[in-house]
Amino acid sequence: MRLIPPTIPPDTPSDGEKLVFERLAADSAGGGRPVPAQAASLDTSGWTVLHSLDVAHHRRQMEGEIDFVCVVPGRGVLCLEVKGCHTLRRSGGVWYYGADAEGDPRGPFKQASEAMHSLRERLQRKRAHLKGIPFQSAVCFPVLDFSLTSEEWHDWQVIDRRDLEAQLISDLIAAVLDRARERTVQLRQGWFHPEEGEPTAAQCDELIRVLRPDFEFYESPKARARRLDEEVKRYTEEQFAVLDQFARNPRVIVDGSAGTGKTVLAIEEARRSASAGRRVLLLCFNRALAKWLEEEAEGTTVFTIHEYMRRLGDVALTEEKMDDSAFWNEELPAAAHERLLDGSGALRQLVPGGGEAFDELILDEGQDMLRESYLDVLELSLKGGFAEGRFRIFGDFAHQAIFDAADLAFDDLQRRCPSAFITDLSTNCRNTPRVLALARGVDLDESGRISRPDDGLDPVVRFYRDADHQCELLGQALDELHDAGLTGPQVVVLSPHNDQACAAAGFCGLAGGEAAGGDGAATHHTWRGRLAPLVPPGQHEPDMRSGKTKYASIYRFKGLESRAVVLTDIDRLETDHERDLFYIGATRATQRLVVLANEGLRSRLRVTT
Repeated sequence: MRLIPPTIPPDTPSDGEKLVFERLAADSAGGGRPVPAQAASLDTSGWTVLHSLDVAHHRRQMEGEIDFVCVVPGRGVLCLEVKGCHTLRRSGGVWYYGADAEGDPRGPFKQASEAMHSLRERLQRKRAHLKGIPFQSAVCFPVLDFSLTSEEWHDWQVIDRRDLEAQLISDLIAAVLDRARERTVQLRQGWFHPEEGEPTAAQCDELIRVLRPDFEFYESPKARARRLDEEVKRYTEEQFAVLDQFARNPRVIVDGSAGTGKTVLAIEEARRSASAGRRVLLLCFNRALAKWLEEEAEGTTVFTIHEYMRRLGDVALTEEKMDDSAFWNEELPAAAHERLLDGSGALRQLVPGGGEAFDELILDEGQDMLRESYLDVLELSLKGGFAEGRFRIFGDFAHQAIFDAADLAFDDLQRRCPSAFITDLSTNCRNTPRVLALARGVDLDESGRISRPDDGLDPVVRFYRDADHQCELLGQALDELHDAGLTGPQVVVLSPHNDQACAAAGFCGLAGGEAAGGDGAATHHTWRGRLAPLVPPGQHEPDMRSGKTKYASIYRFKGLESRAVVLTDIDRLETDHERDLFYIGATRATQRLVVLANEGLRSRLRVTT
């Protein structure tokens, strides 16, 4: 049985819904509840249950909600209304639930029936060929013994406390649908053909695809202003499948290219695990991404891999160590590993109130952490380690391993995590088709699987002769984006070079001087004070809050995205590393991409003037 969503939101106000969800989850896990004189007799592997489905086109209300929609192959669709009240009465034709003083003249059975018919009518309008699927409604009273009979409902449309104590909830749902099918046959409904066994497994999948986007939809309030539009925010079917795998498997490795939603899924998994009471450690490689993840994944411990090891090992940074790769790759992880083994309680000191290890480990941009010394530290940080612990590792293991720290291959990771479930993400949901085609160096019709439609806007590619000419082109690009309504933090300038050697640094230098003349100097002057490095000089923490347009190396910005990207200093595309950097930089753009490249690359890049 698949539950969507796989966990119930902690702020769900109805204790009755929580109880029913728990029983469904128990059946989904194969455990169920011990039931006197009865064992689980149904195969529920093909079932899907949607919790809290909004009905936008209700037949009598502006909108409605169905507590649970149970889609059962070969039986039908059950719309289950849950009333978790501890007291219930009907007076003068009005139903009163618990301490509710206003009452409801419809009653729970009519409420469930109207919602069910609204849903069925809506589906038939969208998918007329599904009209042969039987729908039924029922009401569950999980804490009450409901013995009232009436001509307004059938006895078999009631599931009460005694039923839940005596039988598995999956058996109760199946019984309601079986009785409904029998009655439909008795009534000789012309649309119903019981020999067809509807809904079939394929029909169930189609039905879920129609319903699911309307209620399982991700949009973080903090990220809303930074996301381009609904195309970028909406989950793809692949992402739904990965979330489903998280519900079924404690150990999952997700391999996906840029823009396939790995970071979004990492945040969603961190939120769900934290809400379930697990202590979660979320690690990434670069500081800008860690800072953003910390804001988004509330209730989760977030660090870069190096900052995590530094704090574990209680190691002070010096200028000499900052530039020493041996320190980052060997000395630092060795210090962290030793502290985890020496019994000093390093993890308790790192996270006050915590235990000796985390309940769950999430790695974003995991391909950059594939080093034995790093994995040894992470092994000791996770309850059960990589063999028996709970972890999710996200990475692009083919194209985005651009840091020198990683020295292991994907096969090495699989050997380290032999019981992990491996799944792929291949549908790009961040970039427009034309941006992705340029990033991959292919024609538009070869750009691959993309969820966003073609907006008809080609990336702009301009070629420079020298550094001064590139500065002029950069000023022109920033002005054009500003005129299009894209400015400030909506734009980022990226380069394969560091902050001191990139074109934006030279541009800012011209902006502050008096030597340059002509129109170029005027253009630079308008951007004085509006363009700044992502990490301010002399500091280690990225500036994510100011309203300035940032510039950074592609390395620093990896894992993040921006509505508009100006990609500068593209001098060469000869090696795999150079092409990977170009690909990563270009795929940061969700809407507009401008590339400034050396004129020697005219034959390699498409040109838009």
